[in-house]
Amino acid sequence: MATFFCGTYEHQIDDKNRLRIPAKFRKALIGEDGDKSYSFARGMVDGCVYVLPEEELQAIMEKLSEEKMGEASLATMLFYGSVYEAEEDPQGRVVLPAKLKAAAGIEKDIVTVGRGKRIEIWAADVYEKICADANYRAEFKKLGI
Repeated sequence: MATFFCGTYEHQIDDKNRLRIPAKFRKALIGEDGDKSYSFARGMVDGCVYVLPEEELQAIMEKLSEEKMGEASLATMLFYGSVYEAEEDPQGRVVLPAKLKAAAGIEKDIVTVGRGKRIEIWAADVYEKICADANYRAEFKKLGI
């Protein structure tokens, strides 16, 4: 059964680019062998970093691998080039790669958001602006809900 991530958590990244994945999310990121099994990738929306469980990353990569070499797109190069395996230290902290941190405009305050099959890490100010400007009802109407 698929895991769906939901919820929003506010926290900070330290001076060494380390953060803690919220405990609720970490439980669902454990691989079959008991090890944490997830990766970071640049989000497809400017301003976020994806946290992808191994299973979800593999599904995305499988879909992207169907691309014919003679029809290679810039998107696949950008995506594959932005994937970094996450490695937790004994305290449960993980280093957010500097390139992804910069691409998302993250400085210190972050918001970690469950987005179904993935998790997103946002700079707190960017996330707050997006949410403040959003019309909740209109957004759900776009989805037909």
